[in-house]
Amino acid sequence: MSGPLESLVDALRRPTGRATARATCAAVAIVALGAACKGRDPPAAPAKAAAKEPGVDVSLSPVALEAAGIVVAPVVTQPRRSSVTLVGVVDFSPSRVARVGPNISGRVGSVNVAPGQVVARGAVVATLVGVEVGRARADWASAKARLDLASLEVEREQKMNDAGASSDRSLQTARNEKRQAEAELRAAEGRLSTLGVRGAEGPVSSTVPLVTPLAGTVLEVHARVGQPVGATDTLVVVGETTEVWLSVDVYERDLAKVHERDEARVSAIAYPDATFAGKVDHVDTTVDPERRVLRARIVLPNADGRLKPGMSAVARVLGAPETTDGGALAVVTVPRGAVQTIDGAPFVFVEKAKGKFELRAIERGQDLEGAVEVLRGLVAGEPVVSSGSFILKSEVLREQMGSND
Repeated sequence: MSGPLESLVDALRRPTGRATARATCAAVAIVALGAACKGRDPPAAPAKAAAKEPGVDVSLSPVALEAAGIVVAPVVTQPRRSSVTLVGVVDFSPSRVARVGPNISGRVGSVNVAPGQVVARGAVVATLVGVEVGRARADWASAKARLDLASLEVEREQKMNDAGASSDRSLQTARNEKRQAEAELRAAEGRLSTLGVRGAEGPVSSTVPLVTPLAGTVLEVHARVGQPVGATDTLVVVGETTEVWLSVDVYERDLAKVHERDEARVSAIAYPDATFAGKVDHVDTTVDPERRVLRARIVLPNADGRLKPGMSAVARVLGAPETTDGGALAVVTVPRGAVQTIDGAPFVFVEKAKGKFELRAIERGQDLEGAVEVLRGLVAGEPVVSSGSFILKSEVLREQMGSND
């Protein structure tokens, strides 16, 4: 096997000039500096073998092997799946966000919450003072008083009618007046409900509480005491972000690769080492005529709240496992931490025996969840260094530099 990847490995095994020596020296210094920052000495330098064994590029003594924290894992295969990478923005799930505001004009009477505060369903987040509220409360009080009076009149007429001291017509008139008073009270209650007032008992007041219809975290507050507001203003935003949406653009060329219920693996710029699992929940049925894209929605669990609305994210949507007449297709993979690069070319370290490792050039495929596809250079079952490979890379460069002195 020969090619640019193998040529790179051969070059690493041969002495080079001072420029490379200086560069490799810097790599070793980085390792030592990282260990010093953690409050402990850098890993002990490996004991050099008197003569390298064939196929072995790095040898570590048992002490150095333990200090380096080398972890070995086997090369494995995974089902081959088509995938497409899409870019999008994290957003609220509409059913999990509430924008609380008044139904009338007025002034803010109080602000009872702050961003980041957790609130229960029905909590009063602010109050509004409005003349219209006071008038509606007064109308309700008048209607309630008329109903109380009409009810007493019906009782009186009923007793008199039973005693033969009142006509049926008088009793019927009293009942009609009571029904009219009941209708007026219902209308007054409906008006209060429209204004956001729940319950009108007590003194007449022009203050109305603004409550959140769902439990969650206060995300935004746009109110100040005394601030004039209108019926369309949003004063407080409350969100329940244990589930969020990722809205992505799907170009026509990728449309055949994206389907509802497809699995998705999402990464955010804010968390480069984290992967979030989700599913495609919806794909639009029409193409945006100007941008020539469709919108798709990925639903993501977000129990820890790390994904924030407005964040940019990249999603890899996975298709079904690919198959042929002979069964499912598979790809060779290694853990992501196993792959190192020099001058942009990838390689891994294969364990030949305890403490003995071979530098192996590979042809890298696509990035998978926590793994890397290997197109050439490895076979399933081979033991590769999955953690600590940077230490071995530094040792290869150090030995190369030493041979130059």
